[in-house]
Amino acid sequence: MQGDAAATTEEKGAALEDVVHQSFCKLRGVGLLRRDQTNNAGSSEIDILLYNQRHPLGLPFLPDYLIFECKNWATPVDSATVDGFVAKVRSCRLELGILVAANGVTGDAAQRTAANDIIRRAFDRDNIKLLVITRTDIEALRCIDDVIALMRDKFGGLIMGLASV
Repeated sequence: MQGDAAATTEEKGAALEDVVHQSFCKLRGVGLLRRDQTNNAGSSEIDILLYNQRHPLGLPFLPDYLIFECKNWATPVDSATVDGFVAKVRSCRLELGILVAANGVTGDAAQRTAANDIIRRAFDRDNIKLLVITRTDIEALRCIDDVIALMRDKFGGLIMGLASV
């Protein structure tokens, strides 16, 4: 995957952001608004913010704004980091966040432990939907229709109470 040979964590993260940007912006009606944007207070950064015009052949089932957090880590993303991303989604007054976590998140998805518990609680309490996309998911993408199918599957699975990853 792009970024495997990167020397720093920043370069690895940027490489994952490149993959996300390139993959999603090929969808009809989806485009880049911001990348690596820090708020005025300097207290929060958004990796990627895309607009979604809900084109019928794109992502019509997802909201108008798609916020991404990209973690190209060698280990699963922990609960505190997931909780921090949920807070970003909430502070932006959005209902959906997409966590691209190369090695998933901590805990058991079926038992909803650790980070998986944070994801489910955000949905149950605040209707915040946090979709987790892994390196395996990304590597399985072969065409634009695969991106749409992946997002539909992740979104539907979360709504139906299925495991997040």
